[in-house]
Amino acid sequence: MFAEDVPDAASQITLDVVVQSQSAIIIVRIAPIDEIDIQTRAEQPPDERSVRLQVEYTGIAEAVHAAEQLADTKAARGSIVVDVNVPEELPQIQADHHQLTQLFTNLLINAYEAMDGKGRVAIGASRVQQDDGGEGREAVRIEVQDSGPGMPPDVAEHVFDPFFTTKAQGSGLGLAIVRKIVDAHDGQIDLRTSAGGGTLIRVTLPVSVATD
Repeated sequence: MFAEDVPDAASQITLDVVVQSQSAIIIVRIAPIDEIDIQTRAEQPPDERSVRLQVEYTGIAEAVHAAEQLADTKAARGSIVVDVNVPEELPQIQADHHQLTQLFTNLLINAYEAMDGKGRVAIGASRVQQDDGGEGREAVRIEVQDSGPGMPPDVAEHVFDPFFTTKAQGSGLGLAIVRKIVDAHDGQIDLRTSAGGGTLIRVTLPVSVATD
């Protein structure tokens, strides 16, 4: 295994590549965007401006189920099966329910578009300790795994960049918005993909809002 630091204008993306015979597993870890005042750039579209949160206690299961219904109205699902396994005992988190629904909707739409109407998406969640540079804090981790074609390294390292897309009619904002919502919740996001092996996106969100 080896790691290569790939510079990005807004953040540092670490790309780990594990080569096995003729295939590769690509792990992309996304660092938070630091000190970017997007609100001062009036020429950018609304989706690129700061995410403003209305924080309340929110259940992950409710946000995921709402996202599944919303995604079905925005993208062709075909015969794709969506398996949701979110334990009832998971704690509610302090978050913006609307933004979380948007986050999971975008992840589902991205999976649907990659899978061409067939395959499976598995959504799971678990309780974890989020690394905060100290003793850690209680968090919930949500994993969205699809059985699609996966991504080559040159695509994987840019999928969270605004306006980056491989689709003829794509805006390149779906996953960029996901990243911004995660950052706004002081969370973490990473992606693992392999050519022909599907894509796993993992989102970790703290249970409680950090206070100064």
